[in-house]
Amino acid sequence: MVNVIHVLVNNTVVIMIPKTKCLNDFCSGLPSMLQLPILASSVVSLYFLELTNIFQPVHSGYSCNDRSLSLPYILPRQEVCPLPLLFSLAFAAPTVTILIGEAILYCYLSRRSSSTQTEANINAAGCNFNSYIRRALRFIGVHIFGLCVTALITDILQLSTGQHTPYWLDVCKPNLTHINMSSCDEAFILEDICSGPDVGLINAGRKSFPSQHATLAAFAAVYISMYFNTVLTDSAKLLKPLLVFSFVMLAILAGLTRIIQFRNHPVDVYCGWLLGAAIAVYLVKIRFSVLREYT
Repeated sequence: MVNVIHVLVNNTVVIMIPKTKCLNDFCSGLPSMLQLPILASSVVSLYFLELTNIFQPVHSGYSCNDRSLSLPYILPRQEVCPLPLLFSLAFAAPTVTILIGEAILYCYLSRRSSSTQTEANINAAGCNFNSYIRRALRFIGVHIFGLCVTALITDILQLSTGQHTPYWLDVCKPNLTHINMSSCDEAFILEDICSGPDVGLINAGRKSFPSQHATLAAFAAVYISMYFNTVLTDSAKLLKPLLVFSFVMLAILAGLTRIIQFRNHPVDVYCGWLLGAAIAVYLVKIRFSVLREYT
């Protein structure tokens, strides 16, 4: 916990926080000088990994009679959980929930201090601003940073493993004549002999492990669940588990749809859940301690 000093100035409670602490986290409501470049570099790296063809996935071997790679390709418009819905689940929903939760908490604390007609403000590192803005931006800032780190790690693993998706043979359409073969019997293909017309689908077919839907959904669910468990009091005996289970179930459903619609193998989704949850726990409990301080 941090030592704070309460000072009454012109009927306003000013909470003084040591400057040295504010330089290490998001307590000022804005990323520190060190965290902002890290966040920016993560976003730039994601741009090159996701939206360009500079980095290509590893070409791993496969058998053209492998039934686990022979499932049909589902068009994006037929997906149960497309990318816009995933981003809403992983980013928009937790952000709105944090804003609403912090607003309710701030109104509750303001009512408790209404007898003296005071308003809780924060004075940190020479800046004076509302505590609601500080807390909300701090929680959301760590959430955004965690999403970027999770997506970055997922992309690196997908490129380095080159795991084929269940619909790989449907989009690759290997041309065996390039390797002087007429059938797939006992053939293990290492060469790039895909004849499919869409190069983008072929590259995406080599990026199955781990599932990006599973990693991002799991990170968001675990992070917001830890936020609920810390901020909500024991008096909310039904509300807390309801909110936690709602986000956890959404994350589970987001991963299961990838298996049902042949986008990822089961192991890709299971490992994605573990990876996203592990990153959330690390950022909250070990690195940032964002939910244990200033609450």
